[in-house]
Amino acid sequence: MHLQNSSKQTLDTQTLNNQANTQLWQTWQLFWDSHLGQAVLRAEAALLSPILEAQRGYHVLSVGACPAKPLLASCTIKHQMEWRPSFATADHTSCLITDPAHLPLPNDSMDLVLLHHSLELLARPHALLKEAARVTLPKGEILILGFNPYSLWGLARILPKSLQAKPLQVLKSARFISQNKLLDWFEFLDLKQEERQRIFHRPPCNRINILQHLEKPDQRLDKKNWPLAGIYLLRIKKRIGSPLRPELKKKSPSWLAAQPVVSPTRTSLPTQTRLKTEK
Repeated sequence: MHLQNSSKQTLDTQTLNNQANTQLWQTWQLFWDSHLGQAVLRAEAALLSPILEAQRGYHVLSVGACPAKPLLASCTIKHQMEWRPSFATADHTSCLITDPAHLPLPNDSMDLVLLHHSLELLARPHALLKEAARVTLPKGEILILGFNPYSLWGLARILPKSLQAKPLQVLKSARFISQNKLLDWFEFLDLKQEERQRIFHRPPCNRINILQHLEKPDQRLDKKNWPLAGIYLLRIKKRIGSPLRPELKKKSPSWLAAQPVVSPTRTSLPTQTRLKTEK
């Protein structure tokens, strides 16, 4: 009876999480469809393009706040899976409908995992990062895109809703995670940061004329990797021998003896046997 109640509570919790994730997903699509959201996606796609062109492997998993097709367009790995919170939000057959804190994938199965603004969107970012590390192959890569809290984007979350355009109001529901905090998580999960890039210095403004006017100066600033940029990209490597799961000791075949067999010598025989032999 206790097991039935606990399993029922687990199912109820997963259902509530899926409903909350679906609502968040649908709310964030208003942002990505806006002028500012489209400008962010174009900048991120340009940043990811040379990285994805150099990738080799068989499987890619994307857990993001919007469809990843524009971001993965230049990826050389053909099998691409995308997370979705519900069947209603799935738009192709390679969508993975699940709680992102419990990915139904084997250990060490993905060559590349892309976390596109999902750590700041979902309720359990540390659990998501742990799952991403678990399913990534040793020496595989995890790419993390996030909003920098120490930028104009972080300040925009403080402004009252009356001073923000409707697509930008979703930023208040996001939990911006600093890069230093992520470094602490990487150490716990035995992940190693290989590279860090920062882009998008334009303010979080939804006016298309301002975004277009500042696009070229923004691209020049992107080359300087300024720490107060609005978006960061972290390239993470999974170390070999990660402690996310215990290594199973190899058992010797049953037909092998546990101890090496040594032929008995004359002095190793029991005393009585040795006396009979001498007679």
